[in-house]
Amino acid sequence: MSRRVRIAAGGFATILVAITPALGSAAATPVKGASGPLTATLTPPPTHSPKDNVKEPITVTATLNGKPASHATAFYEFLFAGAVVSTQYVNGNKHFSFNGHYNDTLGPFGASAVGQPLTLRVVVKDAGHTVNLDWAITVVK
Repeated sequence: MSRRVRIAAGGFATILVAITPALGSAAATPVKGASGPLTATLTPPPTHSPKDNVKEPITVTATLNGKPASHATAFYEFLFAGAVVSTQYVNGNKHFSFNGHYNDTLGPFGASAVGQPLTLRVVVKDAGHTVNLDWAITVVK
């Protein structure tokens, strides 16, 4: 690729990144955490303001010693002012486990959550290690 094409392509990418959030289709910045050899990543919805009646997709990945975690477990905690106000389970399964990654949806949220500053915490565990992935949300009508 010629230098001129690389510069033009780089400039286009910069412009695209700059305008994508304004278009409302940007992916959210992943939330990453680690505890010893366990690392986990939450890819949340593109907005910190999910609607109360809409399901929002999320993806969680986990690695143990650099390889996909084969016996990881996960569940959700919702915090208000730092206190856990609700615990929810992936697919309603209290003993949910996954191999490397999973996809799920958040919501729909109840009317009591609208306007409240909450923190979604995804708790990932494997091999005696725990990673908390926190993502701030405020549910809107």
